[in-house]
Amino acid sequence: MIIQSMRVYYEENYRPLQIEVEGSKIIRILPYGTKKADKDYGDYKITPGFIDIHCHGYGGQTVNTATPEWIDKWCRYLVSEGVTAIVPASSSHEQSEMFRGLSVVADYMEKEGEGAQVLGLYSEGPFMCEKYHGAQDLRYLTVPDIDTLDAYQKACKGHLIYVMVAPEMFEGDMSFIEECVKRGIVVTLGHTGATFEDVTKARAAGATAFTHTFNGMRGLHHREPGVVGAAMYYDDMFCELIGDGVHVNSVVANVLVRIKGKDRLITVTDSEGLKGYPLGEYEDEEGNKVYVCEDGTVRLSDGTLTGSALKLNKLVYHQIAEAGIDEVTIINSVTVNPCRLLHFDTHKGRIAVGYDADLAVFTDTFDAVETYVMGVSRYQAK
Repeated sequence: MIIQSMRVYYEENYRPLQIEVEGSKIIRILPYGTKKADKDYGDYKITPGFIDIHCHGYGGQTVNTATPEWIDKWCRYLVSEGVTAIVPASSSHEQSEMFRGLSVVADYMEKEGEGAQVLGLYSEGPFMCEKYHGAQDLRYLTVPDIDTLDAYQKACKGHLIYVMVAPEMFEGDMSFIEECVKRGIVVTLGHTGATFEDVTKARAAGATAFTHTFNGMRGLHHREPGVVGAAMYYDDMFCELIGDGVHVNSVVANVLVRIKGKDRLITVTDSEGLKGYPLGEYEDEEGNKVYVCEDGTVRLSDGTLTGSALKLNKLVYHQIAEAGIDEVTIINSVTVNPCRLLHFDTHKGRIAVGYDADLAVFTDTFDAVETYVMGVSRYQAK
């Protein structure tokens, strides 16, 4: 199969190129018009498929209560956003039910679906601090140890690849982080009231990222840099960002981008179970009243943000068109950067020879035209 466009995102520029795909891989990148194309997208943009590494759910359900039918439906839905891969996240929840949900998602990974791929699993709770728990349920707050890690990995059937912790809970002993890193699990810091010194110790132990930066963490103070100060200070650490202009003001997002550059920002949706629902009042899995709001957020009755109901392609467009962030930084933030963080960058996240043929075709406003997952067309706009 050969597809082409006058605007293919290649080596951080849009260029007139054609992409030759054989099976699930890109085998050649050629100048536009070199060979007879099976599909010519004209002036539409072709980018690597988008990747969301922090998303909880859709359609009234989350990973915590996943069923085989639901995870399949969610992944089929995601390709309409140009999303070709995700790392679904659990949150604080009753453990036995959550473990069943994680196992369901892990089982889904073992078969070839017809939507976005699941790359692995993410535990965003309950390894958090009390003060910055946000909408996470404090009843399940846990200080993890190696046995806890074993239990989670067993539930995930070896597919747990990303774990969030509040480093201050370890009281200086970062052996849990070291063990995660030893096992190839990426550690991110979030829902935390850590000091700058706590973060420094966690970084030395191997932590490499910050969960939805600015949200659920100690802010920047001129006498205590805190978690936000550390996120800005350490050039080698990645920052997740919910790029909707609400979770983080667009001016503040621009400040973070200027500091982190094009290689360390990761746009995430932090999508909640109400994604895909119309505006209104609902009840979540814990029995709380929650609201889908006009700004695309999901909130508790007291106004606490619980996540987003927005599509990843819409967050991309917002950051470029409304927040004024440069397009290379934002495209990288949903393609190659999440792959760098989670060590998939040898075969995903780029349009390059030898890489997986995960491709998304977009309009100028980032509405998805067609989405290819591993060389197969999984979505076409009507």
